[in-house]
Amino acid sequence: MAMKPLVLAESYIAWHYAKAYRDAFAVWMNLLWFVFNFFSIFTLLSTFWEPWKRMDEGYPKGFDPGAWLSTLVVNMLMRIVGMVTRAVLILFGLVFAALIFFAGILFFALWTVMPALLIGIILLGVYLFLYG
Repeated sequence: MAMKPLVLAESYIAWHYAKAYRDAFAVWMNLLWFVFNFFSIFTLLSTFWEPWKRMDEGYPKGFDPGAWLSTLVVNMLMRIVGMVTRAVLILFGLVFAALIFFAGILFFALWTVMPALLIGIILLGVYLFLYG
């Protein structure tokens, strides 16, 4: 028993513009979630001002301005190294997330016009075959 072409076309259009959109959107959101968690963007933002790998020195007891200043310089350098490293990782993560975001928008735009594009390509092929 063959399926009627109109029923097949109706089923395809219902799948293409409903279920496939929902599934593709879920995949897109999962990819964005993965990127944010892979690069630990929120964790890096919350620890942005902390020293790199918690490397800091304790301040000396007593009055020793040279030792105190030396400890201050080392602690500040470790914070700067941590900030720069975290900023680079955050930047990479955000760039990658932006690429996935815009790729998703492009995908949905192409997915929307794909049936019409397919029909147009078939008709163009038939036209070129017959008259070209």
